[in-house]
Amino acid sequence: MNISQREQNGVVIYTLDGRVDSEGAVDLDLALQTTTTEGKYRIVLDMSQVRYINSAGLRTLADILTQCKENGGDLRLVDLNPKVQRVFQIIGFDKFFMVYPTVDAALSGF
Repeated sequence: MNISQREQNGVVIYTLDGRVDSEGAVDLDLALQTTTTEGKYRIVLDMSQVRYINSAGLRTLADILTQCKENGGDLRLVDLNPKVQRVFQIIGFDKFFMVYPTVDAALSGF
């Protein structure tokens, strides 16, 4: 999985491309843990190019969301593929994560 990062108005924006499988989840976890260790808890994940996510990836997202919320921030997701969105609905993650159609929409209100 490819992960790129940028920052805009104090929000860290990650663009993910590929599968968030066991290997991809390790890379994602490392990137997100680095961000939270730096004290940055306002994070947006552009997931428009993610076609698959497994339990390791879901666990990473849940852990980071918890850290962000505990520190007054948020983890917002952008443009979930229908298959990924269905996984979120089946396990109930759609009740915890805010999903936005665009990065700009996710950035608004931070």
